[in-house]
Amino acid sequence: MVKYIECYPEYLEYEKSLRFIIAMSQFTFIPRNLLRGYEKFIFPIFEIYCLISAVFTMLYYERDVMEYGLCLMVIVGYIQVLTKTLSIITRSKELNAMFLFIQENHQIHQLEAVNTSARMHLKRILTIIKIILKIIIPVWFTASMGFMSYFAYVDSVVLAFPGSFFYPNISSFYKDLHQFLVIIPSAAIMLLVDTVLITIGFYYIAILNIFRDFIRHLNVSNLTEVRKLLIDIQKFHYNLLKKFELFSDVFGFTFTIQIASSVVFHLFIFFVLQSDQAIVFVPLFITVFSQFGAVCIFGEFIFSKTENFFTELYLTKWHEFNVKEQKMLLMMMYMAQRPFGLTAAGMYDINLLMFIQVTKAGFSFCAILYTFM
Repeated sequence: MVKYIECYPEYLEYEKSLRFIIAMSQFTFIPRNLLRGYEKFIFPIFEIYCLISAVFTMLYYERDVMEYGLCLMVIVGYIQVLTKTLSIITRSKELNAMFLFIQENHQIHQLEAVNTSARMHLKRILTIIKIILKIIIPVWFTASMGFMSYFAYVDSVVLAFPGSFFYPNISSFYKDLHQFLVIIPSAAIMLLVDTVLITIGFYYIAILNIFRDFIRHLNVSNLTEVRKLLIDIQKFHYNLLKKFELFSDVFGFTFTIQIASSVVFHLFIFFVLQSDQAIVFVPLFITVFSQFGAVCIFGEFIFSKTENFFTELYLTKWHEFNVKEQKMLLMMMYMAQRPFGLTAAGMYDINLLMFIQVTKAGFSFCAILYTFM
């Protein structure tokens, strides 16, 4: 019978809530014979409607540079959330494989040192994830309310009903009501899909830390145990590579859209903060920076940790191993020589350098916009 470390039940409870989120995003509570399996596209259809509404509003209504920038941010934001939603609802099998991979790393290993490492990293990462969610959930909804409050205050609209140009004298109440009915659900959908993405990403970092500690245990093991340990480490490394490939396959395009949309957000957010109503957009500023910063930090962690695997393997007592063991170690070193990380469009590395460059570009673009004021 397979045994698990102490924090496994807590993780199972959390995973249960994640699976409920995925099921809710696919509307599985609706009988399949009612919509013939198309119920999972309800969220994407809603997001496409919101996207059309945002494009229509920006093209039809006259507005200044400030409102134009906010409308463009809304359009790009809906493209982002649509991409994330499609990644979640269309790749259920791959997501299930990733959840099973996380569960496997909660299993008790023969080596107590590996179990100790797993307890520390997996329990810590679950605590970190819960803290992050407790922060971003109120910030997201506060940003949404501030967004709506601004457009209600200036008597403008960012998400008009697509056919409202037939009714030029429509009451502002109905315009504001329409915006409320689409922005609040949109923020909720974004939180749902981001929760799944954040959880899988951060757990992957924890598993990388466990693998690093596993390698270090070679230095304190008896030479008689080395071959068995090397076989286990080799299997662990191969599984890591396969699961990261799966992770990149599921969320690769999502990360590309995330980076592209974050660039647009940064180009306008500094300009928005210079307005008289800047206090309203502070939660939006926090949301934009935390969302983009989290992706860049995650990419930096993945690259730096996998980059160190080659060094960690080299620093083992390889000179005391026999030829077969040295060949096994050499094979892993060859695979670890090329670190893997997140990329946007397969060309641009997602890391802290990208975060700094985009932030600098935002400041520069803000200065350019002021020349047209």
